[in-house]
Amino acid sequence: MNQEEGKPTMLNAEQVAQRLNMSKGFAYKIIQEMNEEQIKKGRAVVKGRVRSDHFEARFFAGDEDARI
Repeated sequence: MNQEEGKPTMLNAEQVAQRLNMSKGFAYKIIQEMNEEQIKKGRAVVKGRVRSDHFEARFFAGDEDARI
């Protein structure tokens, strides 16, 4: 099955850990925090996974999104 270019995917803890170069246990904590934020906004989540676009925006935002 071909994946559409630019379409968000769901990342699991192993993928998050690899992307951030951190432990899998810490990746689960990050996913849990991000999912709790989404639940507060009334959005559906998948336990143990996070949307790739939300993850990328949170941890790899461009210079224009950087906060001091």
